[in-house]
Amino acid sequence: MATNEETNAAGTDTRPPMLVESDYESWKIRIHRYIRGKPNGKLIWKSIQNGPTPHPMITDPPPTDSAAVPAPREKLDSEFSEEENKLEMADTQAEIILSQGLPRHIFNNLNQTSTAKEIWDNVEMLMQGSGRTIQQRKEDLFDEYERFRAIGNESIHDYFVRFHKLVNDMKITQLNIPTHQMNTKFVNNLPAYWGKYVTNVKQNMDISTTPYVQIYTHLKAYEPHAKKTLKKQEQSTSIVDPLAYVAHTTSAPALSSPSHSLGPQPTTHLRMKL
Repeated sequence: MATNEETNAAGTDTRPPMLVESDYESWKIRIHRYIRGKPNGKLIWKSIQNGPTPHPMITDPPPTDSAAVPAPREKLDSEFSEEENKLEMADTQAEIILSQGLPRHIFNNLNQTSTAKEIWDNVEMLMQGSGRTIQQRKEDLFDEYERFRAIGNESIHDYFVRFHKLVNDMKITQLNIPTHQMNTKFVNNLPAYWGKYVTNVKQNMDISTTPYVQIYTHLKAYEPHAKKTLKKQEQSTSIVDPLAYVAHTTSAPALSSPSHSLGPQPTTHLRMKL
């Protein structure tokens, strides 16, 4: 299950991804893709990289009684062409998107900036100056990779999503793990109820070269069977305590069948005397 921080970092169709200071490189890629997916995405990204489009200018015709040519002036909003309106809107959207993608304390530091390019450049300076270095980020990710395990009996989908995000983050920081090691990590740390299906994968697939995404797709087809295995395991652990069961079964014969151990019934003995 994704945490609120992970959800905010990923963003949605209507909300840009939120910057996580320890994950700046990933945020840059995500917000770039988010922007390119907008109707005017190319213009918005161009505004961030190159600055806003200069305000359109116009030169009024000279008065009929004068030969002097008036100086150019800035266009009024009502004088904008359709293309000029589109460019201005892209500049505005660029500022809004970046502002919405920043934590409040960072935005407050940059709220005097007037263009999207200034916001972008200043965020980069802040992250490079006070954020963790790439090497430190690599060390953190490698430690996370080493400790990666299934969380309880989580579904294979949730397990895959966590693993896939970790691998992508490692790629962003250029932390390279050999394919066979990555695949071994993926299959060996699935929940225990996947055991026999993991064995099947190891025997029938070349996990030294097969991408872990393909391994996941293969295993996902067996999920209904794996869930049956999990259900059986859960049922077997719900049996009454073994020690109590043994005590009950050893004492039961003496209580339920006294005639077997005591010989003839008292009533039979009395009849013989009579």
